[in-house]
Amino acid sequence: MKIFFLSLFLFSFSFLSFATTLTWSQQRGLYTQAVDLQAQNMWSKALQKTKLIPAYPLTYLLEYQQLKAHFSRNSLFAVQSFIEDHLDRRASYDLQRSYLYYLAKNQYWREYLSFYPKLPNSLSLKCYHFQARLADDQADEIWTDVQQTWLTGSSLPNACNSVLQYYLDNKKISQALILQRFHLAYVKNKTSLMSYLITLMDKQNELLAKQLYALHRAPTKVLNSPLFKDLSFNSDLLNREAQASHVFLAASIKRLAKKDIELGLNAYLSYERKKSFTSAEQVNLQKYLISRIMSRNEITLFPWLDKTLSTVGDAPLTERRIRYAIRLNNWPDIEYWLGQLDEIKQQDSKPLNSKWVYWQARVLEEKQQQGQADKLYQNIAAERNYYGFLAAQKLGLDYQFNANIVSEQKQDLAHLKTQLAHIDELYFHQHMYLLKREWRVLISNQSINLQRQLGLFAFQKGWAHLSVVASILSKSWSALNIRFPAANPQLFYANAERYELDSSYIYAITRQESSFDEFARSPVGARGYMQLMPQTAKETARKIGLKNYKRRAQLTDGDINVQLGSAYFDSLLKRYKGNRVLATAAYNAGPNRVDRWQGSKDGRAEQGLTMDSWIEAIPYKETRRYVKNVLVYNVIYQHILDEPLEFLKPKEISARF
Repeated sequence: MKIFFLSLFLFSFSFLSFATTLTWSQQRGLYTQAVDLQAQNMWSKALQKTKLIPAYPLTYLLEYQQLKAHFSRNSLFAVQSFIEDHLDRRASYDLQRSYLYYLAKNQYWREYLSFYPKLPNSLSLKCYHFQARLADDQADEIWTDVQQTWLTGSSLPNACNSVLQYYLDNKKISQALILQRFHLAYVKNKTSLMSYLITLMDKQNELLAKQLYALHRAPTKVLNSPLFKDLSFNSDLLNREAQASHVFLAASIKRLAKKDIELGLNAYLSYERKKSFTSAEQVNLQKYLISRIMSRNEITLFPWLDKTLSTVGDAPLTERRIRYAIRLNNWPDIEYWLGQLDEIKQQDSKPLNSKWVYWQARVLEEKQQQGQADKLYQNIAAERNYYGFLAAQKLGLDYQFNANIVSEQKQDLAHLKTQLAHIDELYFHQHMYLLKREWRVLISNQSINLQRQLGLFAFQKGWAHLSVVASILSKSWSALNIRFPAANPQLFYANAERYELDSSYIYAITRQESSFDEFARSPVGARGYMQLMPQTAKETARKIGLKNYKRRAQLTDGDINVQLGSAYFDSLLKRYKGNRVLATAAYNAGPNRVDRWQGSKDGRAEQGLTMDSWIEAIPYKETRRYVKNVLVYNVIYQHILDEPLEFLKPKEISARF
């Protein structure tokens, strides 16, 4: 392998003068040909093409693939050389991981440690590291790290099996450690792991664990379980069994509360009277129960909740309690809990953010104290956010954009010419996954000013997504020109016109959904600019007669994606009679959920909610944030596109939800 890569170097050097005569277009063409040949496993022909473009910015990717396809025990020097030559490239990181897995698979342990002597972060690679060290008789040296790896409530990769078995056989993994891991699995509800750990226990621990396992399967028995009998911290000394079982009590009550919140609360109160919890456990359980009561809308348990929450003083839970009161249109409760939140913030020396200042003003409005309400609205009306725009609209003031536009300073990027040529070629060849990774690395290594200049460079090149990424990484929230690019105007204008939609609103949805990443894919499978689920796209295409949409892979085609996304949003607008708030919520959470929120009378104000109350009371945090962002982004795009500014339409303001 050394000879192979030495010959590659010499051959490449001999072709250097020839390569300099190639045009940029010719080099791109040769690169594309080499990629295609590698995809067909025609490595010799691909290598010939590679040698012709030694100075092309992406040639290293061809070398990376060549190396990866021909790993051997003797590749160590070649792999190390590649990594050293391309330390700033993500491909080096990928090659390192791939070669470690190759060495581990073939049990080349000496080479494994020579190549990467440090403890890796990946669990599988970490356990391969342990295997290599065990092969080198270093069991004692790695025991501390092995012990930390053992103590998890989740299953470990297969790579760890032989390592853990070694320490089990040698009794280094003690019964205490086995029971400790059993507790972690119990808390995480990992029943298969719990069953496995029981097989490793001695008779005494096995008896306890089996009782706990049975309790885990039938949590309603926690109140009468002998495991927690006479468990009190008033005692000077707990016996061994009580000590061992105590750590499972809080997790057992949480599991019961998840199944039946009223029974869970009763169990907590019963053991609380017996002084069965530490102070930390007590507060943790109280917070969990408060959260469950609100989630399950258990109104009969609110007297306990309100009393307890007042003493706990937890800001996030207090905010949830305010939103619950908003959902009920219970203005006295809204006022009371806003006061509680204000006290908590003052203790932490933090002012209320614009959200809760707005709701303080709304309380004053309900009390017919308009003058005082307007003063609070005035305090936040200059902010460029959802509540600032709400306040400005109420007061009849202009929306404040507070823009800090990034202007061009060409000389600042001169020293990054090579890196930008690399990014340019990644973009040209549509290596999108690698492009996004490399862009983040490039941005992260610069000063704030250079990060913004790179954002402007991306904006000017038409790389809308990279422009947005630069604005986020540099925290340039007011740099509206790079944070909110008007990408591909012909595409967005055409589809807005086709479905009689505001182009600013389609831009706003796309900015929120994917930040203009044409190849974006969410964990649940939504794809493209407007993040369409394949089934939604298929159904929408059928409804509008888009016959050239045939497969989900086409959702990364911007033309198809934006047409389908615009058509789908148009259908939601029609479903909700032009109400953008409901349509936007449905675009994110699905129309069935929005219909359920609309139709349910459980835990809602009988007379219906105002628009701002309904948005604040949306059960899903993601959807609540989504709707607010899209409404704000719409106004920002109206400003950018020089369109008339309108935050909320009159019929949205007057609607009851």
